[in-house]
Amino acid sequence: MEFARKANLFLSVIGMVTFAGMFLYVTLAPQDFDRRTRNFAVEMVKAELDSRFSAVATSDTAEDISAVAGQFSKRLQERINSWRGSIDAGIDVFIADILAAACELDCERRDEARGAVRRFYESSIERYGFALDRLEDIVVGEYQEIMSELRADLKVFSGSTAAAFALALFLSVFRGPAAQHLLPISITLTLTTILAITWYAFGQDWVMAVIYSDYWGWGYTLLLLGLSVLMIDIAANRARVTSAILNALPGGANLSPC
Repeated sequence: MEFARKANLFLSVIGMVTFAGMFLYVTLAPQDFDRRTRNFAVEMVKAELDSRFSAVATSDTAEDISAVAGQFSKRLQERINSWRGSIDAGIDVFIADILAAACELDCERRDEARGAVRRFYESSIERYGFALDRLEDIVVGEYQEIMSELRADLKVFSGSTAAAFALALFLSVFRGPAAQHLLPISITLTLTTILAITWYAFGQDWVMAVIYSDYWGWGYTLLLLGLSVLMIDIAANRARVTSAILNALPGGANLSPC
């Protein structure tokens, strides 16, 4: 039991410090947070822009024109297909240049980015009837919205998890006899700590994709709610419900209310 108590204390302190620090980081250093997550945001903007382009560039009409053109001139068909492919080939840089021109990314190359945006637009997009100012509004607006949502999501994620770890720490200190009941909860919460450290240390975009996902949001909310109910049971109900659940699991620990 002493080992379980020490493990709970260690995991709870590490988790609380990690997520409290993350909350403060996003709150007090939003510009650095934006810098670390901008590649993910650009990919999300690209997906939105691709969906708008595909309605024209890969429409049934475009497919039909390409097929008919092929009956008369293979060279013309290849040219049409090349136009469509050129959008995909340079869209990442195009988006980054628009954001740089708007001082959302790399503001020091603002003038250079404006010229690059104009050149790519005229060579690859203008023929499809998209207005440049409209595209710029879409890109900048989507980027700002995504970054705002990311900051909000991470604040909720880090703040709520820090609170859960604080409750676990409280129980570790004042409900020592329930250490074995609390340990599975501490271990489950620690998985989120690993996720947070992975993002902070290595800047993995997949971590942001997980946090940004609606499915993750609802799933994690339910998980945190369930763990909180169990911790309240440990604090106020002598872990009766927690004991019953853990004992019902395969290889149950045969725990008793305490």
